[in-house]
Amino acid sequence: MNLLEQIDNLLIEDPFEIHASIKKEKLMGIMQSQMIHHLENCNEYNSWFKQSNFQSPEKIEKYEDVPFIPSAVFKYARLSSVKEKGKIIKSSGTSSDNRSEIFINNQTSNFQKKALSKILSSFLGKKRKPFFIVDTQPIASIDIDGSMTARFAGMSGYLMAAKTNNYLLKKNESGELDLDFEVFEKLLGISKKEPVVLIGYTYMIWEYLINNQQIDFDRLELNENSKLIHFGGWKKLRDKNLDKKELVKKVTETIKVSEENIFDIYGFSEQLGTVYVSQGNEGAKVCSYANVLVRDMNTLEVVQ
Repeated sequence: MNLLEQIDNLLIEDPFEIHASIKKEKLMGIMQSQMIHHLENCNEYNSWFKQSNFQSPEKIEKYEDVPFIPSAVFKYARLSSVKEKGKIIKSSGTSSDNRSEIFINNQTSNFQKKALSKILSSFLGKKRKPFFIVDTQPIASIDIDGSMTARFAGMSGYLMAAKTNNYLLKKNESGELDLDFEVFEKLLGISKKEPVVLIGYTYMIWEYLINNQQIDFDRLELNENSKLIHFGGWKKLRDKNLDKKELVKKVTETIKVSEENIFDIYGFSEQLGTVYVSQGNEGAKVCSYANVLVRDMNTLEVVQ
C-alpha cells in the first residue's frame, strides 16, 4: 500500500478500541512511508535527517527510534513537502512575534477532519447537536496569504460536528466582549428540548461563562445529556491558581453539566487531527491514530 492507502487503512479503526500490536504495525508503516516522502520532497528535512545520523526509515521498528522534531522549529523553517497549494496554520503570536507556520495540503486536511470527527463522535455521539460557542463569531478566518490562525483552525475542526453554530458573545460599542442575550435566550429554549454542546477555549469558558455576572444561572436548566468541551487557554489561568479540579467543580455548580459530560481537549496546532481527550477529572486518553512517548528533558531518553 502507498502512504495514502496506509492512512486510510488506519482511519478505518475505532478511535479508541484497537489492539496495541495492530496499532503499532499500522503506525510504524505510516511513519516509515512519511519519512521517505519527506526525505524525497523536503530539502530541510533531508539535511537535518542526515546530519543527525538517524537510521534509514526501513530499519526503524520502534516508536522511540522515530526522529522527533522540536515544535519550535516551525517558527524558524518553512517545512513543506508538498507542491500543491494548501492551508497554512499560524500559531498565536508571541512576545518575539515569531509564529509557527504549518503547511497542510488538502489531502492531509481531509485526513485530519476524518480522524477528529471519529474522536469527537466517540464521546459526543453520532447524532449532531446544537453548539453554543463561548466566543464571538469570527469576521474573517483566512488571511490574504491563505493562512489561518491556530485559534480559528482548532475551533473550526470541532464545529464540523455541530447541528447548528451559535456564538454566545458579541463585542459592545467599546470593543469589549458581552453576552449576546438573544443567543442566550435561544440556548434556554433549545436546551429544554434537546441536549446541547457548550464549547470554547478554557479561559473563555472561565471568564465569560462561569464567572459572567450577566448570566442568571437560576434560569439555565440544561438538558441532562448536555456536554461542555473546553481546550487550550490554561496558561492564561495560571495567575488565578485555577486547576482542572476547581474548574470541573465550578462547571457542575453553575451550569449543572455533570462531571462525566465535561471534556478537556489537549492538542497541537502542528497536529490538528489528533487530540487527547480527558473526561471530568480523569487523565487524557491516547487515540488509535497516535502514540505518546515521554522523554527526560535533559537526556531525551524515554521514561515511564
